[in-house]
Amino acid sequence: MRALLALIAVAPLLALAILTLWHEFQGEAVASYNEVTAKVAGKKSRGLIEAEFPLVVELFAILLVGNRSPAHALNHISKRSEGEFSKHLREAIEEIHQGANFSQALDLLSLRTGSPMVRRFSDSLTIAVERGSPLVDVVNRQVEEVRNQERSRLLESAGKAEIAMMIPVVFLILPVSVLFALWPSYFALGRSVGLS
Repeated sequence: MRALLALIAVAPLLALAILTLWHEFQGEAVASYNEVTAKVAGKKSRGLIEAEFPLVVELFAILLVGNRSPAHALNHISKRSEGEFSKHLREAIEEIHQGANFSQALDLLSLRTGSPMVRRFSDSLTIAVERGSPLVDVVNRQVEEVRNQERSRLLESAGKAEIAMMIPVVFLILPVSVLFALWPSYFALGRSVGLS
């Protein structure tokens, strides 16, 4: 009887402890899910930025050759283009209009995007502006570098796709074709053994 009374007295505390642990578990699960979702979204956004970036760099080089200032060239590109990188570019242009210098805007642009390609581009432009180097030469070298990186990225993704395409061939088509080639021989061999 005492054990039953002790159980009834402890049951609310035990239920409260279980409920507290359950809510904490749910909070951790939701936080983990949100963290994974944010990482996936960031990776997707970075992929879109890096896919759009080579075209933006080439347009920037063309506008610089046409005697546009770097800030005006970026402004022109941001107004005429659509995409993930263009959104970040518009934010950088707004910062320039609010009083930030070109180097600060490029630095913030590279931090927002999180892309190493954009980081190298903004660093090289910042160094060229600070040293007074000809921007056209620097941007042309950047265009070549970005083209090479894009080519490498495409070759890497093509290699992965080639391997992925070989899996069905090796595990589905090849065994079926071997089965079709060997089945008549196996059937004939079984028949001849059965006739003897």
